[in-house]
Amino acid sequence: MNSQIALIQNIDALLPQTQCGLCGHRDGCLPYAKAIAEGEAANKCVPGGQPVADALANLLQRRSEEHTSEL
Repeated sequence: MNSQIALIQNIDALLPQTQCGLCGHRDGCLPYAKAIAEGEAANKCVPGGQPVADALANLLQRRSEEHTSEL
């Protein structure tokens, strides 16, 4: 459980904290970070764009996905 919390915190730290909800998580970056940790695509952060998508892919050891602004 602690490793999951640490992962969520690390993901959240990479997100820009604009709390815009453009990723589809209207409550901000932390809910998106939780969803990413559970397997959701890590390329939905509009303000962060491709650099954040790439950083998240690196952290998660996933293949980098092209950033999408589609909801």
